[in-house]
Amino acid sequence: MSNKSNGTRFEHEFAEYLSDRGFWVHRIQDNKNGQPFDVIAAKDESVFVFDCKDCSNEVFLFSRMEENQRNAMKLWTECGNINAFYAVRYGSSVYMFEASDLIAYEKEDGMKNISVEQAPMYGYTKNEFMRIFANGDNNKQ
Repeated sequence: MSNKSNGTRFEHEFAEYLSDRGFWVHRIQDNKNGQPFDVIAAKDESVFVFDCKDCSNEVFLFSRMEENQRNAMKLWTECGNINAFYAVRYGSSVYMFEASDLIAYEKEDGMKNISVEQAPMYGYTKNEFMRIFANGDNNKQ
């Protein structure tokens, strides 16, 4: 299976995961114009955007964050929305990383990637995301 089809399959699975937990979910499918997000999800008056990345080699390279994604996610938060996320699948594990955090790690700390071993330190598991962001408490602690 190709990288593109793996990524598309992950987008479907991630959207279904959110939908099964009470989110209204929409997949954006305009690859021709390089859309900045893959999934928009809303629940309890909160709207989230996600770009889904499938990492077959168990390392999420920051170079995979495209410039249009970076700009759109920055504008998303500047407009007063909850932070944009990258949903990254490492094999069978999925972590959500706040886009603004990844940019800070890159610019301030010189990081170039996050491995599957580092992911628990820098990101949220699906269960952590649900507990922190999707249950009405949208203030990161």
